[in-house]
Amino acid sequence: MTTELTLWKDRDPAAMRLPGIYCGALDGPPDNPVHAVGQLASEGVQFVRVPEPVDLTDPDGASAVAVLLLVRELTGHGIAVDWTLRMADPARWQALSHLYPPAAVLRGATGEENDASVVTAWRGSFHIAKCGYRRGPGFLEIRDHRWGSFRRLVVNAPRSTAFQRLLDGVPVVATASTERVLERHLRENLVHRAGRHVWWTPYRLRRWPLSTTIP
Repeated sequence: MTTELTLWKDRDPAAMRLPGIYCGALDGPPDNPVHAVGQLASEGVQFVRVPEPVDLTDPDGASAVAVLLLVRELTGHGIAVDWTLRMADPARWQALSHLYPPAAVLRGATGEENDASVVTAWRGSFHIAKCGYRRGPGFLEIRDHRWGSFRRLVVNAPRSTAFQRLLDGVPVVATASTERVLERHLRENLVHRAGRHVWWTPYRLRRWPLSTTIP
């Protein structure tokens, strides 16, 4: 996918037309989304537009994962994203519901009809820190609200190369050996499979939630 991403310092349509708000464009998802989005956040970017659908029906999945990693990092920094998702089965949207809500969710490899009920449910349930983690010495604490109830998971941080690459924001090709290493995380929907690739879904929590509605 060669997608030009456009950037603004405000998400309000009227403000986006003001001088100094448009921040230019990026030639596709960055190779290092963790670093790149941190830089965008430090420069005051507040809104990113992804013009092409993220296609989870693609049997390879590399392009889709590259954008999903970008959306994950933007969401973790509180940056709004205008993006579209294509899924074979939109009913499985909740595994991705911690990401900034897409403008549309398209069904099937060629379908262009928006599944409005999924978009409405996604927007209605979205909140900051819906599925994130913090890292301690030798462990990860994950706080997950994607399925309505709160789940807190504490896992020993594996030393495997595959897992470390996932935490660094690098998609990993799904093989029999990597899936054995990541079996529990796949089962808990902490790792998501897109085509031939897998990626780490929770974003790093940069501010610990204090609201009484977010445990």
